[in-house]
This record gives sequence, C-alpha cells and structure tokens, in this order.
Amino acid sequence: MRTINLNRLFRHTAPHRLMSLCLPLIASCSEYSVPEPCAELPTRTVLVYLAADNNLGEIGRTPELLRQGWKDTGGKCLIYFDAPRGAPKLYALTGKHTGAFPTLETVEEYPEENSSSADVFGRVLADVVRKYPSQSYGLIFASHGSGWLPCGALSNPTRSIGDDLNPGTTGGAREMEIADFAAAIPDHQFDFIIFEACLMSGVEVAYELRNKTDYLLASSAELLVPGYAPVYPSSLQYLFDTSLSVPQALEKFAGSYFDYINTRSGSYRSTTQSIIRTEEMEALATLAGEMPGDTGSGMDDDALGKLQHFDRPGSYGDTPARPRYFDFGEYRAHIAPEQQAEMDALLERIVVWKAATPEFMTGYNGFTIRTHSGLTTYIEQSDFPGLNAAYEKTAWWKATHVKR
Repeated sequence: MRTINLNRLFRHTAPHRLMSLCLPLIASCSEYSVPEPCAELPTRTVLVYLAADNNLGEIGRTPELLRQGWKDTGGKCLIYFDAPRGAPKLYALTGKHTGAFPTLETVEEYPEENSSSADVFGRVLADVVRKYPSQSYGLIFASHGSGWLPCGALSNPTRSIGDDLNPGTTGGAREMEIADFAAAIPDHQFDFIIFEACLMSGVEVAYELRNKTDYLLASSAELLVPGYAPVYPSSLQYLFDTSLSVPQALEKFAGSYFDYINTRSGSYRSTTQSIIRTEEMEALATLAGEMPGDTGSGMDDDALGKLQHFDRPGSYGDTPARPRYFDFGEYRAHIAPEQQAEMDALLERIVVWKAATPEFMTGYNGFTIRTHSGLTTYIEQSDFPGLNAAYEKTAWWKATHVKR
C-alpha cells in the first residue's frame, strides 16, 4: 500500500510546512481563425491556465486528465502549461482521437517565460481571443494563491496569484497581485473564472473582478492537492454544456468535486466551495460602506478569536500567527446587526451556491467550519500595520470608504 504524505496535501506552501494548493472579438475568415475556415464558432472556449513552474508537480497530470474528460460537443478546450521543466506550450483538445481519448495537440510553443507575470498572462489571453474566436469564454487558473494579499505578505515567498521559479528573459515578480491579474483581463471577457488555487473567495477578489467575469468559482480556505484533477475526467463536460446556465454548469462541476471530497475521511475531507455572481458586487460595496465601524483595529483579540476564519495561522511561515481571512457574512453581522437582514438577502443573490465540510484539516492546525457565507474578508488589525496600509489601496477598501 502506498503511504500518502500529508505534507504534500495543499496548494499553498511554506518551507517545511503543509502544502495546499474587451468583449470577445467578432469572428471572420482570417489568418487568425480556427483552422477550418469559416467554421461555426465554438459555443464556448475554456482556457485552462496552468502556472505550474513551481513545486506543484501534481499539476503535471492535469492535461492528461482533461483529455480524458473532454467531449467534442461544439466547444474548445485550450491548455497553457508552464511546467517545472521545459518551456511553456499551448495545447488544444481536438475531435481527433489517440487511443480511447481525444488528441492533445500542441498549437503554440513559447520560450521560457514567467507564467505568473501579468504581461505574459494578458498576452496569452489576447492570443486566445484573436486566434480562437468563440461565442463565450471561460478560464480555469491553476496555481498557488493567497487572495488579495500583496506579494510577499503571507510567507516568503507567498503566492498572491501564481508562482514561477524560472521566469526566463521575461523576468518580473514571481507572482501577480489581484489588481494586476484583473488589469490583464479585458472587461466582460469571461462567463466564468475558476480558481484552482487557495484562499481566493475573498470579497476583495470578487470586487476586483466584478467587470471581468460574470461568475467565480473559488475556495475560502486552501485547496487540497491535486485540486479539481480527480473530477476532470467525469465533470469537465459540464463547463462546456451551454444548454445549462453558467451557474448551473459551475454547480454541477463544483458539486461533483464536493461530493468526491465529502466521501473521503480524516483530514482529506476538507473543502470550501463558492459560486459568486459578480453583478451585484457594487451593491455589496455600497451597503458595506454604509455600515459603521467596519475596521477591525478596534476589536480586541477575544472578539476576533470568536469569528470564523479560513486560514491556518502560522502554517505558512507567517508572523505574527494570526488569522487574515475571516467569514464576510459573520463579520458584517457582528459590526452592524441592525443591517443583517438586508446584508443576508444581498449575499444570497451574490453567493448563488456554496458548500463546506464540517472540519478543515483537523490535526494539522486546522479548524471547525461553524459558518460559511461563501465570501471571506480581511479585517484590519493593529498587529498588521503593513497589511493595513496595503489594504487601503485595494479597490474594495476604496469603494467602501470613499464617502467617509
């Protein structure tokens, strides 16, 4: 029997710690069109962006698992893969078969480059839209993640979004911050973005991406390695099924992952999943901005300690070892109980589906999940003056404080 090493469970890592995990262009016959000229546009193209030039070796199996789950029903699946060894490539799953499964065709080869650079990410997106016109687009971003936090804020190194150990001649930071990630995406580009990464279900992330995508699928807590890979063979098809609404397709996909995790035992039965509708994020910011006392700096340690959090303080080399990701719904109810009914009603419209296991990594600096609104939030604390200053530069903080 193979022994499973819990030290390799997570997509979010620190040394010696637990591992965690413009509008679409109108098509025409041109040199940038799909290979068969004037062919009917794909109903949906999904780009799977694998920023894996790091310690997430498990992502290496993802292209093959996507191949096993791909069904040629009128959509297109593209895979940008920056592996730990070798230069990045762009693959396409086609209607041709190699054995029992569709062929994984190399359509572009790149020099060694920084897949966690906003410039590279934006260039890949532009290439996909230009060369592969489609009726709609989706994105799966798979790598490390730590939400809105600025580079280097959680551990050294941290993974705000992505992590690249071999940036090649493109250089740049090893990771993107959420504002740079959003700036690389044209407005209204995606029907959905799926974060196969840790700690990305923050209100700060959702607000930053409110004009970039209609829906997000993200996790409030960390995401166990190997992410969604176990359900790609059975459930990838849902993401291309345009007979379903986007939230229905995401719910079928995320629900299959939750069902898989929920059948496991012990620490392996750990997940949080949220489908977030971004259309009313402005309304959420307006309501939050009307609430009094929305800074945590005045909350004592005892009050903060009673709030639900979704990180594992001290597990990432972070100091001081205090929570940074709190449940948004519970926190807002705590600071403005008189507006709880209005806030709860709005959250029900924004978080259209959510699921969480009762516990998260119990025995490994984990926690009980008492409540799960589907969104997290940072709370300013006197122990984090640097983070507080960075937080006040986020679009979310500005939107909720500008009128004060």
